[in-house]
Amino acid sequence: MSQAFMRPVRMEDFDQILALAKQSGGGMTNLPPEPDALRTRIDFASKSFEMNATEPGGEVYMMVLELDGKVLGVSAVFSAVGLDHGFVNYRINKTVHASTQLRKRVERRLLVPTHDFTGCAEVGSLFLSPDARGGGYGKYLARTRYLFIAQHRDILADPVCAELRGWRGPNGEQPFWEVLGKPFFDMEFEAADVANSAMGNQIIADMMPRHPIYVALLPEAAREILGRPHDSAMPAYDMLLKEGFQFRGYIDVFDGGPLVDAPIDEIETVKASKVYSIATVADPGEATMMLMAAGRLSTFRALRAPAKIDGEKMTISEESARALGVAQGDDVRAVEW
Repeated sequence: MSQAFMRPVRMEDFDQILALAKQSGGGMTNLPPEPDALRTRIDFASKSFEMNATEPGGEVYMMVLELDGKVLGVSAVFSAVGLDHGFVNYRINKTVHASTQLRKRVERRLLVPTHDFTGCAEVGSLFLSPDARGGGYGKYLARTRYLFIAQHRDILADPVCAELRGWRGPNGEQPFWEVLGKPFFDMEFEAADVANSAMGNQIIADMMPRHPIYVALLPEAAREILGRPHDSAMPAYDMLLKEGFQFRGYIDVFDGGPLVDAPIDEIETVKASKVYSIATVADPGEATMMLMAAGRLSTFRALRAPAKIDGEKMTISEESARALGVAQGDDVRAVEW
């Protein structure tokens, strides 16, 4: 039986990724279901692996999970976001109003536009085909990104952030966009999302409100979903929190979804991963299930498979060695599954 493995995206994957994007239900800026916008992103991502960057310069390292020639899912690491036009979010601040005459003190929340994460790395674009769910593949897509980060720390910024899709109602209603996006962008959410995918963050800086906004002035429906992930994004959100990411009051300017962040050294998969030398390529026998990664940039591969660990050495099967592109004596970074 073939093994699913992760590899860099290629332009030949476009049709399959477009099909996945159309299944996502929209709202994933980095995985737009609009062909032209998606083609541009995949083209840039595929070229990023060939650039041989020496520092974080805005490259996008999108990877696909492949099984028997079929793309089951995608995820990505962004080397540094917002370098050209800034990376804008709202930060939920607390403000206090007090009056000695009235003997009254009132605390209120305030949405403050911020560029606090401009220049940080980002993980995102995680989407798994509905047909492949239930086999641990979502975790596969997520954790491979952290092995990629551990292997490429010199060309990725620190800390790392992640944006989650904001909540949508059962009929597609988006209370946050209706009150804070649509009146300023003068377009529907889907059109603004495609424009953002195609043109970048400058349109956000140009069109969004420029001043802090009192949460108390928003309709209740919008107040209730600040920092709340889309129902389908909850598993990804939970995985991020388990990896050591934290929600510290930052939200997306389009849909109010949460932004979480973590220093690279605090990401659990990065901390737990170790580099092993391939001692033997043979049947590992009684072995531990590991997530393994080898190669750099265009040769990067990741695989979930059994491996026998003996100190700093590892035994893996011939099939695993082929999938990773390694041989006896080569190094592999791995973490227990």
